[in-house]
Amino acid sequence: MTRTTRARYTLELKQEAVRLVEGGQSIAAAARTLGVVDQTIFNWVKAHR
Repeated sequence: MTRTTRARYTLELKQEAVRLVEGGQSIAAAARTLGVVDQTIFNWVKAHR
């Protein structure tokens, strides 16, 4: 069995994702733009709020 490692994201990337979503971009569009899973960005936005 192989172990998977969790991706580590910089604070700057998280802030950029939140800024995009709060600026009117959908979570899905922001995820495609930044190359991150939708659920991850959803979690960052939720934590920010």
